[in-house]
Amino acid sequence: MHVLIIGGGGVGGLCLAQGLMRSGISAAVYERDASARFRGQGWRISLKEEGTAALRACLPEELFRLCVATAIMPATRMAFLDHLLNPKFEKPIPPLPHDTWFGVNRLTLREILLAGLDCHFGKTFVRYDHTGDGRVRVHFADGTHAVGDLLVGADGTGSAVRRQLLPAAQVDDIGDFIYGRTPIAPGMLDWVPEVLVDSFNRLISPGGTAMSVVTCRAREAVPEAVSRYAPGSQLTDIPGYFAWMVSGADGMSWSATPRLSPQELRQADGAALHRMASEAIAGFHPLARRIVAEAEIAATFPVGLRSARPVEPWPTTRVTLLGDAIHSMSPGRGEGANTALRHAALLRETLIRVATAGVPLFDTVAGYETEMLRHGFQAVAASLGSPFMPSFGAKAPPGPGRA
Repeated sequence: MHVLIIGGGGVGGLCLAQGLMRSGISAAVYERDASARFRGQGWRISLKEEGTAALRACLPEELFRLCVATAIMPATRMAFLDHLLNPKFEKPIPPLPHDTWFGVNRLTLREILLAGLDCHFGKTFVRYDHTGDGRVRVHFADGTHAVGDLLVGADGTGSAVRRQLLPAAQVDDIGDFIYGRTPIAPGMLDWVPEVLVDSFNRLISPGGTAMSVVTCRAREAVPEAVSRYAPGSQLTDIPGYFAWMVSGADGMSWSATPRLSPQELRQADGAALHRMASEAIAGFHPLARRIVAEAEIAATFPVGLRSARPVEPWPTTRVTLLGDAIHSMSPGRGEGANTALRHAALLRETLIRVATAGVPLFDTVAGYETEMLRHGFQAVAASLGSPFMPSFGAKAPPGPGRA
């Protein structure tokens, strides 16, 4: 059996490929980007128990240990504040198992997941069809094609595979925010407010403009971790930084700028986006504004919040979907990556039964799709009800009916 995976930009498809390779099942990944670092990948992912369990199952042990070693130091508190840093709600976060709940740099995790894979960059998916002998064939924009026994669309919210398989599926735009990165320079931690260091936080102005700041410092320096757990791996050494988010009161309706459409926002360059974010928080605490002011301006980018509408089960074929390609969700509860990883491990288990026990492919893939749709759209609904929009993976504060 040979599996074709479209999409090497996210974690789901790469985790699946690692799991299949570990199980002796042939798989190839095709990614439209020219390389692993072709474009900004975001900064941070919060991994929870189901996400780390999937990584543990799919990755070779040394790569999982490398993932844990290069994880981001955990947050110690959760805080909701007004725009002048006056607390509204604050509580400590109890210590959690270091190898079960942790944050990771997106690029670091992607580089770990790419290790040893058969990944083809510069391959833009155009369409698929079925061959005369019952297999599936994928066509790329450069005129080449690939043939396999199963095609997995893991190509994100704008999935071209989904558009062909489920042309009626819909994804809603539910807002946008600006994401930036500020390096932690020497002496910076002396003036950054303590409540914004190693915390999940959200600052909200009376008008609804919001800002969050997340501290991203690796537990162990990347070169030392690579030397200890996976010599020969190629990981980018990422110095400590603050990741920050700014959102307007009504999507991107900034008080100091004309309203931009989602398309205009996504086409703006880093300098324009940084200026917009700075103007939006003009009335915030001076030290909060200073974090944004000292950012790497060119690294500022927009993120669109997308939420998929529920999809009815479809007749199972040799084409299926994974992660944001089918159930894109708000980052409000930090479930997107964890859900994709969980389903990658589930699909891997499904295909192991096909390869080793002779179970019919369509039967097992149908079972995967049933559970993936049930669990995935539960997560979509839950993500829309979180007070963190976005949360950088934080849990919602306790309230009625919530543990």
